[in-house]
Amino acid sequence: MSYLVNYYFLKNITMINIDYKYSNIFTNIDDFSPISGSKYIYGYSTESRSHTVDSLLSRYITDIEFVKVTQLVDEKDHITIDNDIETKFNLRDSSGIKKIFLSNLKSVIYIDVSGLNNRITAALLNNVMKLINEDGYDLEVHIIYLEPKSYKIKQFRAEGVFNDLSEEINGIEPLPGFANIIPDDLDFKFIALLGFEGGRFTYLIDNVQPAYDNIIPIIGVPGYRIEYPFVAYWGNRRPLKTTRSYENIKFAAANSLVEVYMLLTKIYQKTGKSKIKLAPVGTKPHAIGAMLFAIKYPNDVELVYDNPRRKSVRTEGVGLLVECCVTRLFKEV
Repeated sequence: MSYLVNYYFLKNITMINIDYKYSNIFTNIDDFSPISGSKYIYGYSTESRSHTVDSLLSRYITDIEFVKVTQLVDEKDHITIDNDIETKFNLRDSSGIKKIFLSNLKSVIYIDVSGLNNRITAALLNNVMKLINEDGYDLEVHIIYLEPKSYKIKQFRAEGVFNDLSEEINGIEPLPGFANIIPDDLDFKFIALLGFEGGRFTYLIDNVQPAYDNIIPIIGVPGYRIEYPFVAYWGNRRPLKTTRSYENIKFAAANSLVEVYMLLTKIYQKTGKSKIKLAPVGTKPHAIGAMLFAIKYPNDVELVYDNPRRKSVRTEGVGLLVECCVTRLFKEV
C-alpha cells in the first residue's frame, strides 16, 4: 500500500511538471479570469459544479460573450444556443456547429465542459479544431473543467452495467465528428481509459473483441481522492483478470487531459504507429485528451464510445478548476 501511495505522489509531481506549460489550476473560481473579449461556451447539468459558471456570468457579463448550450431531451444530438428553441443545431452537422464559433467571431474561445456531456463536447472540440487546422482561422481554445469534490460511489462490490454512476448503456455509436472506423480484421491496439464501471469495460471488450495481448488499460491517478485508483481497480477487476490486461496497465493523472494526451502519443509512437481503438470511459479530462488525440491522428485512431445514460447526480461539491490551452498542446506535441 505504501509503495502505491508513494507512486501516486510521484505521478502527481510528474503531472505538475508536464501540465505547467499548457494548464492552470485554481482552487476557487473567483481566482480565474477569462481573457477580455473572449467567447465562453458552457452548459448546465444536474450537478452543482456546472452552475459555478454563474459566478463568472455575474462578474464578466459585459466583457465576455457567454454562450449557453442546452441539449434537447427528446431530439438526439440536437442542441439549442441560449435557449433559442427556434435555432437548433445538429451535433453531426459540421457547418452548423462551426457557426456557433463564427458568429461574432472571437480569437479566444473557452469551452467549459463541466456541464456538457461527451457528445456535445466532441462536436464542439472537433469543429473548432477544424476551423483552425482546415479553414485557417487563428484561434486559441481553452478547455475549462471543474472537478467534483467527490463521487457518489459505494464499494462497487457488484460488477455490471447498472450501477452507481450509469443507469444503462445505449450502445456503441461514434461520437459526433469521430466516425472513423478501423476494420476489425486489422491488427489494432485497444486502449481503454477506465473509470469505476467495470461493466462498461466488459461491454466494450465483448463488442470490440480485441486480442487480449493488445488491450492497454489506463487508470487515472491519484484521483480526486487517494482511494479512487483502488476503486477503479476493484470495479474493473474481472475484465482486467479475465484478459490479463492488468499486465499492461498505464497511469495518467485523473484530472489532466495533457498527461493522457501525451501518454497516448507515447504509446502510439512506441507501437510503431499502430491502429488504435480508443475507449474514453473514465474521467472527462481523459475523454477530452482522447478526443484531441483522435483529431491529431484521424487515420489511425477510432474512438469507441458506449453512450451511457447517466444518473442525474453522480458527484458532490466543487473541487479545483482546471484550465488547459488545447491549441498550444496540439501544435507542440
